[in-house]
Amino acid sequence: MRVYARHACSLAATLALAWPLHAQRLPDAQAPARVVTMFNVFCLSQLPDLNGVTRAAGFGEFAPITGAELEQYRPQEPAEELHAWRFHDSSAEYVLTAARTKPNATFKKEVPAFANSTNVACSLMFPATAPEDAMLKELLALLGRAPDETWDEGQMRVHAWSGQTDRLMSHVQYMAPVKAGPTGVLSASTYVKY
Repeated sequence: MRVYARHACSLAATLALAWPLHAQRLPDAQAPARVVTMFNVFCLSQLPDLNGVTRAAGFGEFAPITGAELEQYRPQEPAEELHAWRFHDSSAEYVLTAARTKPNATFKKEVPAFANSTNVACSLMFPATAPEDAMLKELLALLGRAPDETWDEGQMRVHAWSGQTDRLMSHVQYMAPVKAGPTGVLSASTYVKY
């Protein structure tokens, strides 16, 4: 994940604080609005509370991913805690992950103010059937502005938002397949100074 410390902007208060969990009704059809709402409910509204993510995954028919299969979802940084669940919605498969890590050496060097923070991250992997622009439109409505940066990374186009306060630094990313592909990813992470 790229770190963009320079993006301490008006989104900081929104991204760096836990989004309130309102009683949200999922849109009826499997569409970008439904995927973004799931991401908001399962990830954004819970961070930086890892227990909140695990509680959200406790509702419905989420199947825990364990053992060797869990390893494919392990972040690059050593995880103090790692969870993953598989679930189905409108006959499509989704994977929700959550992890708690400490910053790596590169992050500590680039963002020394958060060198001793704890990172809590959550991702939703979903079928990439909707056009990228339609997903971006829903994310713009949720986050209140266009991405800070966009770049290609391997087979994915990454759109990133960042925000920071004195105590929290948050990143949201939407990763869309550059070519028609089976899986997109929405991820959020919050570094917290305790």
